[in-house]
Amino acid sequence: MRFFIFLVLLLSVALAQDRLILSTEPPPPKKQEKPKQTSCAVQELYVIGWTLHDPAERHKAMLQWLDKSKCSPDDYLIIWNALPEWAGTSDSPLLRAKIMEKAR
Repeated sequence: MRFFIFLVLLLSVALAQDRLILSTEPPPPKKQEKPKQTSCAVQELYVIGWTLHDPAERHKAMLQWLDKSKCSPDDYLIIWNALPEWAGTSDSPLLRAKIMEKAR
């Protein structure tokens, strides 16, 4: 019986070892993550690209979306790389210039 109790105690200590406090020093402060911007929804631009079939309408809607949105540089990189697929024949130097301007 003593052996069984000893084995249970040994097992519980082994399982709880990473949760035991072995130091008197205070824990290091946690890094605060930078909150993500919520004003950038790249999916909206994707939806514009796939639902508007008139190239002139699609071009105008994409320019309006780029004017009103505030995204991170990583988001603009995603947009830049996917623009030929999303804009199709609406892809233009004006759209590209707007993306480069906003990515700075």
